[in-house]
Amino acid sequence: MAPHSGHTAGEGSHAYTRRAALTLASRAAAGAGAGALALSGCATTVNASSDRMHVVATTPILADLAQQIAGERASVHSLVPAGADPHSYEPSLRDIRDVAYARCALTNGLLLEQRKLTKMVEANLPAGVVSVAVAEKIEQYGGKLEAIVEDASLDSIWLGLRVEEGGQNESAPADSSEAGMRFEVQSVRARTATDSSNAQLAAFITQTFGAVEMLCDSHARGVNLTREGDTAIRTGDMGSLELPLQAHTHLSWAFSDAGEYAIELSATAVKAPESVRSSRGTLYCAVGRDPQQLVDRLAKEQNVSASDIKVLSAGHADITARTGDGRLVLRADSSQGAVEYELNRTVVAVPSRTLQEVPAGGSYRFLRSGASEHRGQVYLLAQAVLGKHVHGEIDPHIWHSVPNAKASVQVIRDALTSADPEGASEYAARTEQVMKELDALDAQLRQVYGALPESARNLVTTHDGYRYLASTYGLHIAGFVSASASGEPSIQQRQRLRRTVEDLKVPAIYLDKSTAMRSPVLTELAREAQVRTGVLYSDTLDAQAPHYAQMMLANAHTIALCSGASSGDGSGGDSSGASCSEASTS
Repeated sequence: MAPHSGHTAGEGSHAYTRRAALTLASRAAAGAGAGALALSGCATTVNASSDRMHVVATTPILADLAQQIAGERASVHSLVPAGADPHSYEPSLRDIRDVAYARCALTNGLLLEQRKLTKMVEANLPAGVVSVAVAEKIEQYGGKLEAIVEDASLDSIWLGLRVEEGGQNESAPADSSEAGMRFEVQSVRARTATDSSNAQLAAFITQTFGAVEMLCDSHARGVNLTREGDTAIRTGDMGSLELPLQAHTHLSWAFSDAGEYAIELSATAVKAPESVRSSRGTLYCAVGRDPQQLVDRLAKEQNVSASDIKVLSAGHADITARTGDGRLVLRADSSQGAVEYELNRTVVAVPSRTLQEVPAGGSYRFLRSGASEHRGQVYLLAQAVLGKHVHGEIDPHIWHSVPNAKASVQVIRDALTSADPEGASEYAARTEQVMKELDALDAQLRQVYGALPESARNLVTTHDGYRYLASTYGLHIAGFVSASASGEPSIQQRQRLRRTVEDLKVPAIYLDKSTAMRSPVLTELAREAQVRTGVLYSDTLDAQAPHYAQMMLANAHTIALCSGASSGDGSGGDSSGASCSEASTS
């Protein structure tokens, strides 16, 4: 197969231009000076002696919009640097210093940022400083928020964790940012065909760069092992994972051996009001065998009919701590909406098709291979999204819709005005100009996306972060690729992806900018399917697209290139930041 060849700016022209982006960039240069241009996250550390108001923003996108409104009255610094993932970025000591000197702080909110980052901002802002979660305010200005809907069409289950209000008692107020729930595995009971004492359970998050955050490792140092007949019982400190209230995260679950597993979990309230109740329950898993055997045994033990025991074998479900009534339940997505199942009357099926090779690399040395017939393999329920991706019920990636960006600009204007009332007229005037430029950008994007052929409107991506782009500009999310522990899709996921590409005749698979270089299997799959690979901006800016408008146009330009609708004829047009590789024809 011939290698892919990339398109660059000099390779051709397109029916649309990047005038809006360039206008925004040049206006920022003229109005804010050289320091304000480092808005892709490369801005210098805030200088406490400067006469200008100091503003911190958690993401480069927020920082860029804020600087356009602030002009020379303020210097804006992005805490998350260019190219970094705001879902997983952890603050540095320099970030703490910058926050301590700030008079205004802007966060995205909706659980986009790593919890450590938002807690650091809250803890280090001086008293009385204006702090606003922009995404949580946009509806006041005509913005639109969209609920996250998980893919329920999977042939093995996605099993995550969730904290939600529910029950007779009220939970903590929404502004109780310190409150959360700590999930722990108290015991693992394993019954396998071979020596059960060797059976391992591991539950973990694979972060973007391959690092692992553990919820549970039943073979962790210091864990106790006892036996009851053919059942091995492990107790002790196996790890823990904390979630904010009303949050959700995906997990990977690995089982070394086929058999039956009973996993006793607890969810303990942390820094929460008394109304937030802790909970405890047992998760049952049938691994590599017919789940009916476990169903029949549980029915007998609980003195109920076998029909009262539910088997979950596909789709998306969460082990959910209900903070109001102190219950652990399984909350599963369905076409009719969320359905709750009693934890002790539910069996999670982990079929033999989930067997995968233990990933290479030191991060996964904790995984023990299974019985001799499956040496070097584990049964893996892979997490839905690569990276630590804690989120709530609402999609936080609001900026992919220009109407939402316009609403964000107004929220930022009000925040700056509150922090610096003397600058109100300047902020208002700049906001009016930025709103006009965003209107022009929106019209340009609608023209580009409106010209796409129908097949190019189906997006297959490596990141579930383009819901607003799709709904605003007439696109469809045909699917996003869920990564396994190794950072690459499993055989089953590759097969599903291949079928999606073939059935919908999609012209390209789109990689996320920050992880594009770590997706060799997806690139190879695109070659096999003879479709292009495009690279899209998701959560950040970079040197090629240091401004919001440039990022949005780069994405549109990439999709147009990959659709084949944009041909290079040399008549001009700046395509900086766009990336599309040709499909192999061999």
